[in-house]
Amino acid sequence: MKVDDGKECLCSSLAINCFQLGCFLHKSPRCSCAHDNRDWMARLRAASPEKKLRDVVIPGTHDSASVTIPNFAPFAAVGLCQNVSILDQLRRGARYLDLRVGGKTNSNLVDDIFICHGMLKGGRFADVLDEIDMFLFDNPSEFVIVEVIYDRNKHAMSTGQLLATLQLLSSTFEQKVTDEDVASWFRPGTVTLGDIGEKERNTLLLINDQLYGFDHEGTTYDLTAAQKEFGCHANHKLLKNRWHNTSHAPSLLKSNEAFLCEAAEGDCDVLVNSQFVMTPQPPRGLADVVGMLLGMKSLRPVSLARELYGKDVLERFLRDNSDSGWNVVLLDFIDLCPQLVRFLLGLNSSIHLKIKEATATKKDGGPEIDVTETARSLRSRDCSLYFLDFKKDLGLDFAEGTFRLKAQYEEENAMDIAIPFDRETEYLVCLI
Repeated sequence: MKVDDGKECLCSSLAINCFQLGCFLHKSPRCSCAHDNRDWMARLRAASPEKKLRDVVIPGTHDSASVTIPNFAPFAAVGLCQNVSILDQLRRGARYLDLRVGGKTNSNLVDDIFICHGMLKGGRFADVLDEIDMFLFDNPSEFVIVEVIYDRNKHAMSTGQLLATLQLLSSTFEQKVTDEDVASWFRPGTVTLGDIGEKERNTLLLINDQLYGFDHEGTTYDLTAAQKEFGCHANHKLLKNRWHNTSHAPSLLKSNEAFLCEAAEGDCDVLVNSQFVMTPQPPRGLADVVGMLLGMKSLRPVSLARELYGKDVLERFLRDNSDSGWNVVLLDFIDLCPQLVRFLLGLNSSIHLKIKEATATKKDGGPEIDVTETARSLRSRDCSLYFLDFKKDLGLDFAEGTFRLKAQYEEENAMDIAIPFDRETEYLVCLI
């Protein structure tokens, strides 16, 4: 067992870490690589202004602000779904954020509106919005979808705080999509990146039905008021979503595949959020209880995310199903899958990768094997090439050697690269 795996097993153990404190949250991705994706949407808009927002593959983060939950709060490890700040998530490429909020029934103060996940309490909601605003100030040509969810059964707000939440969203994001925009040109199924840039919009604010339909000081704030006065839109009208509620990776992948097919056959004028999120499950029998006590089964989302981000799980699934109409791709712990995020962004390119020649040679010598046609068949949307296992992907009878690729993006972007590989080597060719 690797050292990190051993630590994670100990920290997952209910017998040892009985309050599931957030100690040793794994922070090292399987494939160590650093990508700065802070302006990917601006670059995509410049290259393909006609691209519809519904056709853009958009990385998103699940329970985005859960990172503000203190690590050593009881059961924090069960609620933490991100390791890095909102600002860092955006710089890594996330353009959909999932924010859960709560408050106090005896307060009307903005400072008493906070981030939450279930019963766990995180940082100030205003601070999180400031991070998004800071990112957009530095990157004004990016476009961020912010969905705010309130559950009155967890951390109930006063009507004054409900109003303050809408006011805070409206005042923070001056270039948000308005009610008039939705009525005239902003249709998720047809609006293009060029349209969004031309109208100088950088934020779409979505709220659930518990954030409107209340009375405060004699005034009713229904959905119409939320839209017209605050630029906040009903999430169910603009976004199709499904929580899959499983900790079984194959079931999660299969369910997402079925959901995307249903979405394609239904209302095409909404964005589609595919939730690739594993949900911890309570024990269903003695074996589960023993497994959780010993740390062999985990209630920690980070443990489940590491399983999902194994090279033969989510990444292979998305690579092999890259032609499907993915839109928002929701992820836990975005810092643990940087290569996957880069691959998703690369799927948006309209420039084809032309493979001229591809060969493989065994490490200890031997003839070059022509794998050109196999490499061509591995291209995702004809624009990206992602090797997760050279031996398996190319159908070789050896696991160590050198892969030689001659290819180009357009006339001026020719490449001739030699890639030494072994069983652990992964390699991504994409244009962003």
